[in-house]
Amino acid sequence: MKKRLLVYEKEKIEEFICKVESEKGKVFPVSYLTDKNVNLKYNGINDEECFVLDITALVMSLNERKGLQLIYESWINALNEENEDCIEYCVEREYLFQACELFHYYFETDEVDVKKDVEETVTEEKSIVEYEKREFDDLMDNFKIQLYGHERFKKNLKNQLKAYILLHRMKRKKIFSILLCGKSGIGKTEVGRILQKAMYPEEPPIKINFGNYSGKGSLWSLIGSPKGYMGSETGGELTNKITNSKSKIIIIDELDKADATIFNFFYEMLEDGQYTDLVGKVVDLDGYIVIFTANLDSSNFQEMIPEPLFSRFDMTYEFQQLTTEDKKRFVSEFIDVLIAEYEENIGQLNNKNIKDELMKKSYHTYTNVRLIKRDVMNAFVELVDVNNIWNDYTE
Repeated sequence: MKKRLLVYEKEKIEEFICKVESEKGKVFPVSYLTDKNVNLKYNGINDEECFVLDITALVMSLNERKGLQLIYESWINALNEENEDCIEYCVEREYLFQACELFHYYFETDEVDVKKDVEETVTEEKSIVEYEKREFDDLMDNFKIQLYGHERFKKNLKNQLKAYILLHRMKRKKIFSILLCGKSGIGKTEVGRILQKAMYPEEPPIKINFGNYSGKGSLWSLIGSPKGYMGSETGGELTNKITNSKSKIIIIDELDKADATIFNFFYEMLEDGQYTDLVGKVVDLDGYIVIFTANLDSSNFQEMIPEPLFSRFDMTYEFQQLTTEDKKRFVSEFIDVLIAEYEENIGQLNNKNIKDELMKKSYHTYTNVRLIKRDVMNAFVELVDVNNIWNDYTE
């Protein structure tokens, strides 16, 4: 009979142990069950009637030495036979999927969290296709406020998402995809960030940047190596991030730096609404929004993005520079945020004087919002007393 794995976050291991031991029994690492020759033993847990065994080290070990698989399986089999209902297992969340794949015959493949107080029960996060009208309108109103400029795009996006929800409910379309082109620092990636924070504020983002990919093997880095190749158990960046997050927003940055194999992969993914990784696992993207960005414009995007892929995007849009008024609004609101953060964490400021001084500077010549943000922060630091960071400061 398969057992269900308890899951813990690495940074919350002490809290996890405390709560588990109050309900289920002591938590032991695998090392407590082995002797110097790495043979199975019980010396470390002789006095424990029931216990929880952390198998994270086994999974990490198998990533390096596949030849140990048979030995580790025999350990788990022996432990289950001798302890039956008195043993449970746990694993660090990062290695949950690998644990279920490697020890398929012994553990449930579904992700299961510790019940009740040990960890919050897993709940499915809503996709946009499940939103009620009021929820959808609130989301779009928030998006309109949070994204500076690009008014025509905001209106078009709302209409396109409505169409997607309709077609999804008709079983005609599984995922919604956008390609945003334009110069760096004008808000393309921010579209995904705003939707992610509004819809899945507690979930890690699913974000891939092809500026970090190069050369042969990019597809393997993205979705994992084929079975039998080094690293096939660890999965690819995209697959792992989807597995470890309940967010249904995927951000793909700098698509223009991807190679032909990546373009073909995304063509099939957008066509089918799912993909199969290189170890045969099907990753279903039903209800997902996928946002691609590229530092291209209308004069060159057709040269860089193959037509079969380009035609699969549900929406394409070229972002333009922010207007002077949009930049002023951004600067004004960003200064308010800096002042609020300073007063919350450091001390009081003469708010009006600080803001007036910062607003005098000329930011309208900038085309990149990131550069505006950097220079506003630098100017803010010059105006406040930096020495205050050591006055009665406690972390």
